[in-house]
Amino acid sequence: MPRSRASNQDMNLSDPKWSTLVGGYRVPYDPRPALMKLTANVEDKSAWDELWNELHHQGDVGLASYLAVPHLLRIAKEKQLFDFNVFGLVAAIEVERHNNNPVLPKEYEAEYLQALRERLPELVKIGLTKDWDVSLAATVLSAVAASKGHIPMADAIMKMEDEDLTNLFLENY
Repeated sequence: MPRSRASNQDMNLSDPKWSTLVGGYRVPYDPRPALMKLTANVEDKSAWDELWNELHHQGDVGLASYLAVPHLLRIAKEKQLFDFNVFGLVAAIEVERHNNNPVLPKEYEAEYLQALRERLPELVKIGLTKDWDVSLAATVLSAVAASKGHIPMADAIMKMEDEDLTNLFLENY
């Protein structure tokens, strides 16, 4: 799938090859309709539910998952969205990319990593003056750790979101 020459960013959403990509269930999944729903309304719960279910399934991710990440970060940046779903889904995909999942093809690696390095910090800046609950803090910190290549740390932080671990952590600090 060629890069969009017009925007020189992200994979072109008009490319029909999206419909052949594999998601978290290891079957073809086209995330474009859900991404377009988010572009229209970032609070569309059905779109978020679909992306969580289809891009990440029990630790499995696929090429559709990887190629959706730059679009998720672009949409969030454009909409100034500081949300658990963005950080959590990006962190989950990036952590699982390193755990027995398909390799991110070289042709998409630069765009994917650039989105993590540039857009993710811009999103974090949006939220620095906002209040964070424990779940949001865990996903933001996990996404930042993952974007910096600290995959075991990102994974551990994501697991801290589990209620028992969170309570244990809060009791000790």
